[in-house]
Formats: sequence, structure tokens, C-alpha cells
Amino acid sequence: MSTCFSTGLPHATELMLQCCSKCQQINYPTRELCGNCLADALQWQPVDNTGTVQSVAQLHYSLEAEYADHLPWTVANIKLDCGPVVLAHLQPDIVSGSRVTLTIAQDQASNRMLIATGDDSELASAWLKAVNFGEITT
Repeated sequence: MSTCFSTGLPHATELMLQCCSKCQQINYPTRELCGNCLADALQWQPVDNTGTVQSVAQLHYSLEAEYADHLPWTVANIKLDCGPVVLAHLQPDIVSGSRVTLTIAQDQASNRMLIATGDDSELASAWLKAVNFGEITT
């Protein structure tokens, strides 16, 4: 049975993060108070979904059967152009320092997560299909 988890991301087709209406700081991960000024005036807003891979890690073991067939599984810290650093599933063969685009995807258990892909949309689509991730379109 697949594990269900929550990233706290809103149900949207575009990348939306919390923005403080007091100091304009973009916040991630989801929080109740601004990480910069501690105001409680956070609003979900669309943000630029591009960034740079800062670090890459490969997972060689998974308790989830759906991931086991695709090991090693790559995750990365991505420094978004809009400010925050996020953890995302990374398309294979992308290295540290690469430019990526982040999208929200959904796995077989309906878990929503961030994925980072390169500029080859056909290769990215093939990878998403191979790992049974669906891009959020509605």
C-alpha cells in the first residue's frame, strides 16, 4: 500500500508559494508565519517556476514498491529564481548547477509533489510517464 503524505502545496496547476503581504518575502516550506518578519499575512501566489540545482542525492532503497523499480531515485535542492530553496524529485541525468523548471506532479497514491525537469520536454514527459507521475493540469 502506498504512503500518503502532504507537501502543503495548494491544489493548483501552477507553482504557488506563500508570499508575505507585509515584507514580500516568498516562503517555503508552508508555514503560519513569515520566515523573514514573522507576520501572519501569508497569501498563496503564483511564482516563477525556474531555478538552479544546488545539490543532488540519489536514493538507492525505497520502502515504496512503486519507486523500487526506478532506483536509484534522484532528489535535489533547487534554488528557485524567486528566492526559496525547495526539495524536488529530479529527472535523471541532470547535474548540480543545471537550470530546471519545477512543476507539480501527482503519483499513483495521489500525493502531490515538486518535480524538476530539464529543457527537453519530450525527455521529461517520457520520464514522468515511465515513473507513473502525472502532471497536474486541472
